[in-house]
Amino acid sequence: MRMSTERINKALENCFLISICLLLSSVAAFGEETKPLVPMHAFKIGVNLGYFDYEEPDFDLEWDGFMYGVIGSYTCHDEIMFHTSLEYTQGGIDYDGATQDGTSLKEDADDWIFEWRGLVGYDFTPSGHLITPFLGVGYRYWNDEVNGPSGYEREITYWYSPIGIETVSPLSGAWTWGISAEYDLFWSGKVKSHLGDVLDGFNNPEVDQNAGDGYGLRFSLRLNRAFANSSALSIEPYISYWNIDESDRALLTFNGAPTGLVVFEPDNETTIYGIRINWQL
Repeated sequence: MRMSTERINKALENCFLISICLLLSSVAAFGEETKPLVPMHAFKIGVNLGYFDYEEPDFDLEWDGFMYGVIGSYTCHDEIMFHTSLEYTQGGIDYDGATQDGTSLKEDADDWIFEWRGLVGYDFTPSGHLITPFLGVGYRYWNDEVNGPSGYEREITYWYSPIGIETVSPLSGAWTWGISAEYDLFWSGKVKSHLGDVLDGFNNPEVDQNAGDGYGLRFSLRLNRAFANSSALSIEPYISYWNIDESDRALLTFNGAPTGLVVFEPDNETTIYGIRINWQL
């Protein structure tokens, strides 16, 4: 399944329209809200199910399939907001590409992603809302291993800064809702290709992706149901998108001798959309 930039923009537009409708429906509840919209300290643990789609358009290559995992987070709201989270997802996805001679190749791939994020923000509370602009730092590690005789392992790392805003508003009774929208400023990346998996003797070249050579976007809509014992359940549909430019180049060697070939990571796009379900402890 392929998702073009136009379809991504359309999906984001629809998310904003849904958010506006929910905002209008919650106006009547503002005057009745007496409890804090969020606790001062919140520990959450949850599950994530998402559809992963990675493409290299210049080479007509695609990895796609469902991934699932767990997420844990801690958030403090005391005018200054602090948030940190760890997320792990994995899945057996499909590789659709070609060999070097142009022969079509379809294989299974075993993939997993680890991501850490740390955010700081400032809380504003106009008219019963909670609005928190934030910025921070994030680290993303993706391990991709294509099976089959021509398959090999890749390790992809990103360092980036999330810059965005999140909101919380009363909806009805114990329900609240909110959105999170952010731009991810790309600082650096590295791709290590284990080409020795293809042919013993090849080196495992590493290539760098430099600051400014890409960006990320994220949007989510969150519904939260609080309970009497201070626990809560949240449901969060989301979409995330990465657009990364071609990397630097590295020399391919065989038993230490240059082959005259270079290795690089092509322009690529990653789209993940899915749902997270979190339980506040």
